[in-house]
Amino acid sequence: MTILIILVALVCVAALVITLLLTKAEDTNYNSKRSINNQLIMYLGLIPVIAILLVLVWVLFF
Repeated sequence: MTILIILVALVCVAALVITLLLTKAEDTNYNSKRSINNQLIMYLGLIPVIAILLVLVWVLFF
């Protein structure tokens, strides 16, 4: 259980750092539709990766 808490904390810190780095740059050609599409693509790509990582951690450590 402790390993999972540490893993979650690391993911949260990485997400915070990446978010702060991405928000520094100003997008002069901002388009809300493009932003939503980019977010959708990001989530569709990350959800399977996170699920696979969680299954690997579960299998390897439990």
